[in-house]
Amino acid sequence: GQYVMLAVSDTGTGMTPEVMGRVFEPFFTTKPEGKGTGLGLAQAYGFVKQTGGHIKIYSEVGHGTTIKLYLPRTRREVDVLDVTAGLPVEGGSEHILVVEDDEGVRASVVDMLGELGYRVAKAENAESALQVLKNEKPDLIFTDVVMPGTIPTRDFIRQAQVMHPGVHVLFTSGYTQNSIVHNGKLDDDAVLLSKPYRKDELARKLRSVFAGTARGAITEPTPASEQQPRGKVLVVEDVALIRLTTVDMVEQLGFAVADAADAGEALVILKQDSAIEILLTDLGLPGMNGHQLVEEALKLNPALKIIIASGYSTAEDVGGKKVSGARYLTKPFDMQQLRRVLET
Repeated sequence: GQYVMLAVSDTGTGMTPEVMGRVFEPFFTTKPEGKGTGLGLAQAYGFVKQTGGHIKIYSEVGHGTTIKLYLPRTRREVDVLDVTAGLPVEGGSEHILVVEDDEGVRASVVDMLGELGYRVAKAENAESALQVLKNEKPDLIFTDVVMPGTIPTRDFIRQAQVMHPGVHVLFTSGYTQNSIVHNGKLDDDAVLLSKPYRKDELARKLRSVFAGTARGAITEPTPASEQQPRGKVLVVEDVALIRLTTVDMVEQLGFAVADAADAGEALVILKQDSAIEILLTDLGLPGMNGHQLVEEALKLNPALKIIIASGYSTAEDVGGKKVSGARYLTKPFDMQQLRRVLET
């Protein structure tokens, strides 16, 4: 594909090959304690991967470093300036269903919408929202993206649109638009209001959704030839940045992906989704570690292919023995290393 390249160079001391091999690893730094977090390049790497791009580093000791960001070129029309931003806040009389699991946030949103003149119904999760939709026909569903329950938000909205064709949808989340789209939580044309937001921001976003002028994520359509997944992978990683990046890499290799932040969440997904063929898990998970997760996962599906990714040098570093038949992937890993373990 076509990319826009942004290069940043310095004339500093440069980096050795050993340092270059770890620069994208979260919390890795060569600076003295208190002088750096080790997250700068890790965050840059995560951002670039979430956009579908690449990042390259060129460095020579004693001469300096150049970092090149390759960002996918988009042919989408340039977003126009929101001319409503400085206008008075405008409410409405439409009927809105608020779906939010946090009781305090839900109450606050309901109050704001009521003050703006809207008629409001509320639900604490997708399951209860579907019950509300059996008896009510809202003009818009305003829903959080990540909520507890057995029904993913994207599936909930699809069911809601079958029940009430033409209903408007506005999502809200603490995650950025592109990160939740690339992480598979939402479709690429979804419209999102990022948390936290003010009453005037909510009001203007709602009017733009009703007017049909709200825009979704900046994302290129995927060619039909590339839409057939090669199998489904469950990625289990407690560090959000690494999880998002790994999910994006797996998707680029043509696999469908589910993800979990810990072993408990992973086991729930494995019980519900029989399409998962590969478990790609970190070892050092909170609570139940990676080895314990693998043992329980293989009880659910003995045919599951196991890939263990870890920064530990040996399996015994987290109190486990090597899993028979499992493939091991040492962090940090690149696309080619990931491809090899997924395809063999």
